Amino acid sequence: MNISLNWIKDFVNLDGIDVKDIWHRFTMSAAEVEDVVEKGRDIQNVVVGKVIDVKPHPDSKKLSICLVDTGKEVVQSLCGAPNVKVGIKVPFALAGGSIKKIEKIGKVKVAGEESNGIICSAMEIGISDSHEGVMILPGEFEAGKSIKEYLNIDDIIIEVDNKSITHRPDLWGHYGIAREMAAIFGRRLKKPEIDELPGTSELPGLDIEIRDSNKCSRYCGIEIRDVKGGTTPLDMQIRLYYCGMRPIEPIVDLTNYIMLETGQPMHAFDRRFIEKLVVDSTKEDIVFNTLDGVERKIPPDTLMIYNNDTPVAVAGIMGGENSEISENTMDLFLESASFNGYSTRKSSMLLGLRTEASARFEKSLDPLLPEISIKRFVKLLKEIKSDINITSRLTDIFPVKPAHIEIKIDKPYIDKYIGHSIEDKKIVDILNSLEFSVTQNGDEFNVKVPGFRATRDISIKADLVEEITRIYGYDNIEPETVDVILKPLDFNNVRLTEHKIRDILAINHNINEIHSYVWYDNDFNKRAGIIHDARLKLINPHAKNMDILRNSMVPSMLQAAEGNARFFDEYSIFEIGSIFNIDKKGGECKENKSLCVLLASRTLNEDSLFYKLKSIVSHMIKVLKKIEIDFSEKKPEYVWMHPAKSINIKWEDNILGYISVVHPQICKNIDRKMKFAVMEIDMRKIHALSENEILYEEPSRYPEVYLDFSFLVNSDIPYDKVNEDIEGFKDEILKSLKFIDIYTGKGLPQNKKSMTFRFTIGSSERTLSSGEIDEFTNKLLDYMDKLGYTLR
Repeated sequence: MNISLNWIKDFVNLDGIDVKDIWHRFTMSAAEVEDVVEKGRDIQNVVVGKVIDVKPHPDSKKLSICLVDTGKEVVQSLCGAPNVKVGIKVPFALAGGSIKKIEKIGKVKVAGEESNGIICSAMEIGISDSHEGVMILPGEFEAGKSIKEYLNIDDIIIEVDNKSITHRPDLWGHYGIAREMAAIFGRRLKKPEIDELPGTSELPGLDIEIRDSNKCSRYCGIEIRDVKGGTTPLDMQIRLYYCGMRPIEPIVDLTNYIMLETGQPMHAFDRRFIEKLVVDSTKEDIVFNTLDGVERKIPPDTLMIYNNDTPVAVAGIMGGENSEISENTMDLFLESASFNGYSTRKSSMLLGLRTEASARFEKSLDPLLPEISIKRFVKLLKEIKSDINITSRLTDIFPVKPAHIEIKIDKPYIDKYIGHSIEDKKIVDILNSLEFSVTQNGDEFNVKVPGFRATRDISIKADLVEEITRIYGYDNIEPETVDVILKPLDFNNVRLTEHKIRDILAINHNINEIHSYVWYDNDFNKRAGIIHDARLKLINPHAKNMDILRNSMVPSMLQAAEGNARFFDEYSIFEIGSIFNIDKKGGECKENKSLCVLLASRTLNEDSLFYKLKSIVSHMIKVLKKIEIDFSEKKPEYVWMHPAKSINIKWEDNILGYISVVHPQICKNIDRKMKFAVMEIDMRKIHALSENEILYEEPSRYPEVYLDFSFLVNSDIPYDKVNEDIEGFKDEILKSLKFIDIYTGKGLPQNKKSMTFRFTIGSSERTLSSGEIDEFTNKLLDYMDKLGYTLR
């Protein structure tokens, strides 16, 4: 949110305080300042000029030759704007001055004619995006005077981090920021000037009905006639522009101005289209055209504003096309209301429509603001157009009054909480400066919380301590060592295991960790050809295509893989994330953690990726639990699993997860040349595994021998069968055996594959002789031959 320092100074005098100190103290005491931008410094030597002559350029159809009175002299300037004419006052940048994108203006010659300065548009002096023509100034501006004497171009704009004021609805307007400044620096706060609407109490009221008071606790309205005409003051336009709003026309500008000033959104209806105003929630789907020209499907239970039975606005979010202010509007129905924050946010998310108004209403604004805002609107509107007519009393429907919060707190509690003693008077002064009402009785303070802090911010004693401390200044509290009994924390084995897995995958195997959303992207799944059986839907999704909570990590990983495929020929990613399952409709939802690893390559074949994943998971479980896992054949369970290249990951009789090459069709849908393999493991199964005790054996002083044998195996025989057969071979010098590789390429007999195993042999008593090695080899080959395996 952008904040104008000039605007803040309307309500609090900050003279004598360094600008840097202002925003440093504000960051330390209230909310984080993300950026500070100085406006107007690059606009120099720009004066009010009067155009006294305009004639066509003889060699250009677009340019005009203008004579401009700068107060001291008449200079010639070339101008291409269509609205330049004799008699208008304009911003004129003198030679040697500077404007936006031009650091120094010089005398130039264009098509044979000299130009000794620039007649400026509003965009060129940095106060608008409009570049359709020159900026025409009011006739009372004196030629030769600096433009900055009339317009507040010089300003300091501060960008406040919205996340740091989510809990502070009172800080979503300049007046609330000014209140904080006054408290921080001990300055007097000046309230905004309002019109008390004298003589209107006897006027007829407006026909307003609130039917859903749970979502609308207050609705104020007033009728104003004869509003056509008038112009938004230039300084108001500049403030709106600097704060990110586009000036449109006086009525709309005023509602936006007051929203930025007080934090309270307002809406002005064309009176011709409003008879009886009704506030109620929709009972079924309806179609409604909003002000942005979009036809929207409004779901049930959305709070709407109706003219009788016709919807005219989505409450707290956006008005409708059928009642908007236009150039023909003569009379207004001005409204200002208090809408439920949770309801507003829910509707905004469901509609995918986030506005400045909804961003504020969802913070739970002060229900006392609507009346103040209308009176402020009338005050400013009369300054723009003095002959308006108020033709109704301020009609105020207030069915749900806010609860008053009172908190009792004592001095010992405050001192203990802060670890520092603050004088009673200082405590009272701080709370009063923040508009808390304080009654003191000895060491006890009875504190009444103001309405603008009571909606969702201040509710307990600790909140008051925070208010006192932040305004007192954290830097004024000397840190002291606190005497506490330190106890070692209990190990969280679940978290510790997850950290170990991350280290193994990232450090040992160079796999990159990612973090994905816990919901499916329906558009990606459709594009990739992924069909799933997840049934758990979000009522209030982040986006309409992201409304189903995932029951497997794999689609999320494949979506991440699709994004990476544009930049890398080979990569690997993993995530430990949540998946969700529900047994039946209306059943209990269960959230569990799952580990998913994905390998991708354009250079390696799918078999290599498959066996690489087997090696990774074997190593990971061995390091974690000191056990050797097994694998077994798996029938495809999901559409992304390969029909023939999928296996279960097992320990004893427990299925921990699975490894699978991704189905060729899905690979093709994602990237025609990329191959993918995935592994998904239930983290509950990992945590449930018992860690084997490490048994130590004295290493032999004699060298060991490594023998690699490649056996020809029928293609239809699974790895488990071959491994089981080989493990059946026993010999006293056999130390260990390990699967190395599988080959299915050229040079093999038909329907055969080659499987390589490494045998480690040795003795703790002697160095093996060549005869012993040959004897072992012959025994092994005879054993394998009897089982039908021949040496390749």
